[in-house]
Amino acid sequence: MADHITRKKPSGTALVAVPSATDQPGSARAIPASAAHPFVAATLSFNPLRSPDILKTMEIMMTQNKTQYDKFANDAASASKESVEAFLKSTNIWVKGTEDLIKTCMSLAQENASKNSEALKTLMGCKTLNELTEVQNKLAQENFDGFMSSATKLSELTVKLTTEALEPINDQVSKSIKKATESVAA
Repeated sequence: MADHITRKKPSGTALVAVPSATDQPGSARAIPASAAHPFVAATLSFNPLRSPDILKTMEIMMTQNKTQYDKFANDAASASKESVEAFLKSTNIWVKGTEDLIKTCMSLAQENASKNSEALKTLMGCKTLNELTEVQNKLAQENFDGFMSSATKLSELTVKLTTEALEPINDQVSKSIKKATESVAA
C-alpha cells in the first residue's frame, strides 16, 4: 500500500492517515495549507474509489443494471412483437368479417329488389281501389318486417365481428397488464 503520513494527537494516538504525494501517480499533489487540521486534511484527500470493496460493489451494480436493462429491453421487444401480431390478427378478422358483412348486405339488397319487383307486379294487377289498398298495406307490413329482420341480422353480424376482431387485442392487453402487475409486485 502507499505511504501515508500519520498525524497524531498530543496524547500520542493516531487521528487520521493522510496519503502522501506518492499515492497519486504522476502527481505532486500536496494538501493545501488551509488543511492544517488533520480532519480537514483527511477530508480533502478522501478518495472513495481507492477502496477495492467500493470498486467491486460498483462493478456488481453496473452488471446488475445491465442485466436488468437487457431483460427490460427483451421484454419490451417481445411485448411489441406480440402487440403487432395481435393487431395483425385482429385486422385479418376484421377484413374477413367486413367481407361477410358486405356479402350479407348485397344479398339483402337483391332480396329486396326481387320483392319490390313482385310487389310492383301485384300492385299493377289490382282491379279495384280496395284491392290496391289491401295489397299496399300488406306490402308495407312485409317491407317493415323485412327491414326489421335485416337490421337485426346486420346488427348481430356487426356485434359478432367487433367482438371477434377485438378479442386478440383484448387478450394482449390483459397479458400486458398481468406482466406489469407481476413485475411491480416483484
